[in-house]
Amino acid sequence: MERAQIMIDNSSDLNEILKYSLKMSAQKMRTLAVFDLDSTLFNVSTRTQKILEQFAHEYELDDLKTIEILHSDWGIKEALLRKGYKDEEHKELHTNLRDFWFQRFFSNEYLHYDVPYAGAIEFVLELAATGAEIKYLTGRDVERMGRGSKEILLKWGFPCTDEQLILKPHRSQDDELFKRDWFIQLDREHYHKIYFFENEPVNINAVLEHCPDVEIIFLDTTHARKQTVTAKIQRIPHFKRS
Repeated sequence: MERAQIMIDNSSDLNEILKYSLKMSAQKMRTLAVFDLDSTLFNVSTRTQKILEQFAHEYELDDLKTIEILHSDWGIKEALLRKGYKDEEHKELHTNLRDFWFQRFFSNEYLHYDVPYAGAIEFVLELAATGAEIKYLTGRDVERMGRGSKEILLKWGFPCTDEQLILKPHRSQDDELFKRDWFIQLDREHYHKIYFFENEPVNINAVLEHCPDVEIIFLDTTHARKQTVTAKIQRIPHFKRS
């Protein structure tokens, strides 16, 4: 069976993915679409904004109430630096806020503040309607974020069953290795085409290296700044289509 190439055939338009999946379904060939969650389907800056607002309220720090978390921020530190709170001069504030943020950001209770990126819901639903199999492969772990992850997917209207949602069994697992190994162990010959939508270059590069038959679409939203993506793959800022 002919394997998929890294670049999308003949077009960088997301509509081509829908057309291709529909074509494969008509020929009884299987398509798998794998989506990351944080900063791929969901904008998580609203989650961080809520946590920052609570911190400012509880510690009566009025100056922090005016800080806006940008869509491009990774975590909480960049917002503090923009406001002028440098690490070396405000070490205690950075430490306390990071601990406050970390405890809440990676929890079921705060996932409900996330908002899907433009077009994300519509695209996933349309792709599922073409016959593509949908999976969500996330670095979130079962204990802290499993329940909330399924709840928010269903809340926003994404198709989601227990079998579709793939979380890390334990928080100590490395995201990169977890996702890489999932694709390695997947029976990829079972599918004619596999798409992977992901925002983190570390994960993208690992999957590309070990599973070059997987076609990756880079969600160029925000990431940890640990690596860059140099491969010539499709980049999109969201799922909105004209």
